[in-house]
Amino acid sequence: MLAGEKTVVIDAQTADVWATIADVAAYPQWHPFFTAVEVTQRDASDCPMRARCEHPTPVGVLRTEMGFTYDGTTSLRATRHAGDLKAMVGAFALEPADQGTAVTHRIEIEPGMRLGMLLRGPVEDRVRASILDGALDGLAAHLRIRS
Repeated sequence: MLAGEKTVVIDAQTADVWATIADVAAYPQWHPFFTAVEVTQRDASDCPMRARCEHPTPVGVLRTEMGFTYDGTTSLRATRHAGDLKAMVGAFALEPADQGTAVTHRIEIEPGMRLGMLLRGPVEDRVRASILDGALDGLAAHLRIRS
């Protein structure tokens, strides 16, 4: 299993960070693990509940169907419901900080047999860092451009 967690403080208001994180359809603009997102179901508040997603890997594009749950405007959790990966959970949690917003990104990915053989040792470490660092760096850069 590929798992990790990282927290950074982003120089942006919590509401602005939340607006970006909650806009699941726009993930390909800033999150390197999403090349395409098609929202297929929304709740009564128009928040994405389900989406078909594409994820780039060195061995090709993986496709998943993800479900999204929200805890107010401070936490979003994405869970794989179908697709190429055996299991995947990703989460963002926000907390106001002195210099902006503390953003924690967590991932747990069970790649299954197809990718599991490739994700060992240093390769696993690079992939974990790429997803966590890429997402948080991409989020911060996206928010700088928007402001």
